[in-house]
Amino acid sequence: MERNILAKIFGMLNVIDIIKGTSRVCVSWFLASHNKALWKTIDLSNLKSIISKNPDKPDHLSNEEEHQYELRNILAEITKFNSSVTTNLVFDNSYYIQEEELAIIAPSQWKNLQTLVITQPGLPISNANFRTIGENCKNLTSLKLIRPLDNDLADQIVSYFSNLKSLSLRGAALFIEALLSLVTGHQNLRNLNLSHCLYIDLKGLANVYYNNYIKAPGLHTENILRTATQKLDTFIVCSNHCERCNELLGLMRGRWDFHCNYCVLSNEQWKTEEIKELGFLNF
Repeated sequence: MERNILAKIFGMLNVIDIIKGTSRVCVSWFLASHNKALWKTIDLSNLKSIISKNPDKPDHLSNEEEHQYELRNILAEITKFNSSVTTNLVFDNSYYIQEEELAIIAPSQWKNLQTLVITQPGLPISNANFRTIGENCKNLTSLKLIRPLDNDLADQIVSYFSNLKSLSLRGAALFIEALLSLVTGHQNLRNLNLSHCLYIDLKGLANVYYNNYIKAPGLHTENILRTATQKLDTFIVCSNHCERCNELLGLMRGRWDFHCNYCVLSNEQWKTEEIKELGFLNF
C-alpha cells in the first residue's frame, strides 16, 4: 500500500497508536508513520494510556490500561518523529506537567509551534523553561494557559511571548494588578478570553469577584476595560447575567483555593473555547 494512503489511515489513530504501534510493524509502516501531516497537531488529551507523575501522589499508576506510558517519555518519542512540523500541541487537563516535560518542548525542534494549550493549574512554571519556549517558538501566536495569573506569570508572557496574538485564560484565577500589567504591557496581543474567570483584588483586604463582576462600579478594573477595548480586536468576558458564573460563585462561596474554580469548570468543558484561533479545541 502507498505510504500516503497509509498515512491517511494512520491519521485516524492517536499518538500512542502510532508511536508504540504502527511505526514498529515494518519499514513501510515506519516511514508512513513519519508523514508530516500526522504531526501537525499533537493532541494528548483523553488518552488514558498516558500518565504523569503527581508529586502529591507517588503511586500514580492505575490498572485501567494494559499499557501505560509516562508523559515525558511520550514527548521524548514525539521529538524523534516530526516535531519540527508541529503547529498545535494540546496537553490534557489531567496531566501534572512538570519542568521535565516543559524542558522537552523548549528546544528548537519545536520552533514551528503556533498553538500551545496547557490547562493544568496546579504546578508552577519556572522562568527558565517558559522563557526558552518563548524564545525558541517565535511562531507561537496562540496560547491557552489556565493557571493563576500573578505578576510573575504576566511578566513572563509579556517578556517572552511578544509575538502572541491570542490568549485564553478561560476559567483561571486572575489577580487584577497582574491582568492590568498584561493588557497594558503586551504590544501585539489582539484576542483575549476571560470567560468564567475569578478575579482577585489585593488592594486593601483580599476580595474575590467573578467574571460577571468585572464591570461592577468601584472595582479597580476601569483601566483594564478601557485598555482592552481600545487595543484588542476580541475581548471576551461574561455578561452580568452569566448563569455559569453564578453557578460557580455558589459552588466556590467560602473557599479560598483559587485552583478550585478551574477544577469545578474543567471536567465538563475545559476544551470549550470562544477564540476562533483556538476553535479546533471544540470537539
